[in-house]
Amino acid sequence: MSCPDCFKGSVHGHAKSTGTEETLHGVLTYIAGSASTQNASKSTIIFITDAFGFNLVNSKLLADYYAEKTGFRVVVPDIIPGGGVPLSTLKLMEAVTSPVSWWNISGHIWRVVSLIRMLTVVIPFGLRTRGVFPKVLAYARGIKAELPAGGKLGAAGFCWGGLQSTKLSQEPAVEGGSFSLIDAHFTAHPAGLKESGDFVEGVRKFNVPFSMAIGDQDFVLSKDAVANIEANLRKEFAGNHEQHYEVRIYPNCGHGFAVRADPNKTVENEAAGKAADQAIDWFKRFLG
Repeated sequence: MSCPDCFKGSVHGHAKSTGTEETLHGVLTYIAGSASTQNASKSTIIFITDAFGFNLVNSKLLADYYAEKTGFRVVVPDIIPGGGVPLSTLKLMEAVTSPVSWWNISGHIWRVVSLIRMLTVVIPFGLRTRGVFPKVLAYARGIKAELPAGGKLGAAGFCWGGLQSTKLSQEPAVEGGSFSLIDAHFTAHPAGLKESGDFVEGVRKFNVPFSMAIGDQDFVLSKDAVANIEANLRKEFAGNHEQHYEVRIYPNCGHGFAVRADPNKTVENEAAGKAADQAIDWFKRFLG
């Protein structure tokens, strides 16, 4: 499903999340923002995390920002079976991918040990999440069904969550129905998807507005793959729904930047802020 960058990045410990947790449709859920934000909006955004799930506070902080800036309810389900990968994975992957001098025997030994430990995390994660989508779909349909009259549903997916949110955009609100489940979709550096087919299909089936943020150094989707996605979207929808999709490429950014950017890396950190605002503008446009 992934590349090494799916398990690298920084923990954002500079702030505390402001939301609350409760069980919605059988799933522990973080409801972002303050109580006034949570109860004020008809529309809801489902925020589907990367592989770290609730273990990484970054996702909750970003969801809080979405709630504050859009005025919509933002829910973050703890949907990963067995929970997200542990934060210790960040250091392990850093050890695996950092250069080691040829003469540094202890460094090479530690790299091998770290790789073995990484495999004991990554392989089980891939296995236990292989059949998770029906649970994600049931949750999203439950959230959709409880929206008040006039309410709309958005989905935001990151890395592993981008696969889930893209698949949600292809689904009807009810089994066998003809109305879309998702009213607007944003994804940042998605993982586990086909080069272009899945992205186009999500828009084609229900004309779901689609926005993607991607770095030009992403190892999951190369520059050529992103160009192919954008070209196919333009070809498929030119003159019809051309304003309903966008692909923004962020220079000098790799996979995971929108959630796990290093605050000390100015370019990456600024790009994360721009990607957040991209999502906020998209949801305000189509869910308001």
